[in-house]
Amino acid sequence: MVAYGINALLAGATMTGYLAPAVVALTYGDSITVDASQGNDFDLTLTGSDGTIANPANPVDGQVIRFRITQGTGGSFTVDWDTDYNFGSSSAPTLSATAGDVDIVGFEYVESLANWCYCGSALGNASS
Repeated sequence: MVAYGINALLAGATMTGYLAPAVVALTYGDSITVDASQGNDFDLTLTGSDGTIANPANPVDGQVIRFRITQGTGGSFTVDWDTDYNFGSSSAPTLSATAGDVDIVGFEYVESLANWCYCGSALGNASS
């Protein structure tokens, strides 16, 4: 493993290994709390259709976050997105409906808009 000091990283060091950020587990409920200071990758299993993914607390301009959303037992669950998620000229993606399927939805925080701008999604990743 190669160690990188802060000065090397600030000077544009090239990383030769991989970077695997920790995945932060979210708890399903009516309001699904997200704290952007905890990481960039969030994991959520849907167990109903009455949840709203809350506006992330502690955003940083340029921060990218991804939600890995798994359909729970029974499938066909939906989720709503709070007011700071900006899908531009499109609408929120329609999530997979089959139990066990995984959808990944990404956003970047744009401070001048005070919004999490939709970057895209990978939908219908089926378990094998």
